[in-house]
Amino acid sequence: MSVSHPVSAPAPVPVPVPVPAPAEGHSVPTETPECEASTTHGISTPEAVELHTAWPGWIPLLAIMVMVVCCIGFAVGRIFA
Repeated sequence: MSVSHPVSAPAPVPVPVPVPAPAEGHSVPTETPECEASTTHGISTPEAVELHTAWPGWIPLLAIMVMVVCCIGFAVGRIFA
């Protein structure tokens, strides 16, 4: 059994956009370099290695479990109040 794929058309050629002349007293902005294109460029800080093992895995789970038990207890208490 053969699979036939539709013939795709060639990619359209982009049409160059004319650059408008700068207004009097204004300059044309330059293109942002690729290395600076991100909005978070230069503001991230590396995480310290000590933070990788700062909390044992059971402590966050215990905190979540306490919050869940409190919420369920509150809901049940509201039902029977």
